[in-house]
Amino acid sequence: MNATLFQKIQHSMKEINWKKIDLAQRSGIHISDISRVFNHKQTLSLKHLDAITKALGLAEGSLYPYYLEECFNENKRLDKRRSVQFLYTCITRGYEKQCCDLLLTMTAEKSDSIRTNYLAYIFTVAEKLFKAKKEEKALPLYELIIENEINNFSEQLATSYFRRFYIVRMSEKGQHALPYVLEHLVCMPSEVRMEAYLWITAFYYRREQWGEVLYYAERLENMVKEGEYFARALMYKSFALARLGGSLEEVLALTAQYAQVNEYFADIAAGNRFAAFLEFGKLEYADEYFAWLEDREDMYVGLPKVLEAYVHLDRMDDAKKLLNWYQHIIDDLVVSKEPWIKQKMYLDFRYAHALYQCKTHIFPEGLNELLNVAYTANQIGNVERFKKCLLVYWKYSYHATPDQRNKYIQLLSTKEIEGGLLTQLRTVT
Repeated sequence: MNATLFQKIQHSMKEINWKKIDLAQRSGIHISDISRVFNHKQTLSLKHLDAITKALGLAEGSLYPYYLEECFNENKRLDKRRSVQFLYTCITRGYEKQCCDLLLTMTAEKSDSIRTNYLAYIFTVAEKLFKAKKEEKALPLYELIIENEINNFSEQLATSYFRRFYIVRMSEKGQHALPYVLEHLVCMPSEVRMEAYLWITAFYYRREQWGEVLYYAERLENMVKEGEYFARALMYKSFALARLGGSLEEVLALTAQYAQVNEYFADIAAGNRFAAFLEFGKLEYADEYFAWLEDREDMYVGLPKVLEAYVHLDRMDDAKKLLNWYQHIIDDLVVSKEPWIKQKMYLDFRYAHALYQCKTHIFPEGLNELLNVAYTANQIGNVERFKKCLLVYWKYSYHATPDQRNKYIQLLSTKEIEGGLLTQLRTVT
């Protein structure tokens, strides 16, 4: 044990007149271990430090500022087990200074080989945090690895790029993090690459970039031949084909295929079969789909599709009833902090709701909603949804307020879509 930590513990023991045997009895540490630690013949583990701290009546973590030196071995190098445990504990318990001190020690190491080892320690902690669903705490560690790893082909670096993308995928940072993932796919361990294919596909699905959805869904399909990831690959593939000129028969065949994976996907497939009919213009299935959806927890998935079908069928009374009956689900979509799927469904719903408002002459609310959805779609890179919103706005633009016209012009100036959208607008007019 280092001198400073030893003195702190000794001082606390003297204040309450304890001997080593008292500390052993109160801390639950065997007296022989206490003696070896005090005689500098055994390293003090973090577990024993916590037990001693509690036994002495000290505040949790109060001795941590003196523990960093204990993480070094006799060769003056950080011990993997102790440093990994100490770093993880400091991060999860919020001891930021000790965490920063340890990370600085690791990344400031001059020797490339030793720093490589230290980065592996950091990666171990990042992965432990990530798998414990503490993704936001793991993110800075992955960033450190990305900044400091000199081997551009390392699995550790490739995995860190993917983890970063996964953590930030719902923010604007997601689209900036993705290219690094695509560049390093080949360097990832197979299990991580499989996971990466799934979330890349999901990312493009959220943006309705159907060509990319199909490409990565097929890569995932070729990598796995059974189980959940296989089913999701086929599901995304069916969604993409429905928008890229595939036939209804192809989509239904894929739906039937992933329905065989397990009961969970059989249930999903039942709903997606109805959704496929609506996607291919068979709007007469709207009522059957709605009946299937009733009283399901995932009602939010099909609600936008049924609402849009009712609007296209000019069944405005039914659309109004649906909105009134399921207001609680709509409210849940607004505030939901659940995974990205609900956010996409909420965008779908807002678009369908805007169609309903415009079709029933509820202005300027409907146009406001269209412009807001277009803005959100543009923020997440969903160009197809963006175009659809502005095309519908153009149809009802004579009802627009001056502020709405200005917002429309600002949205239309988006360089990535301006040319193609203007061509479509001229076609409409």
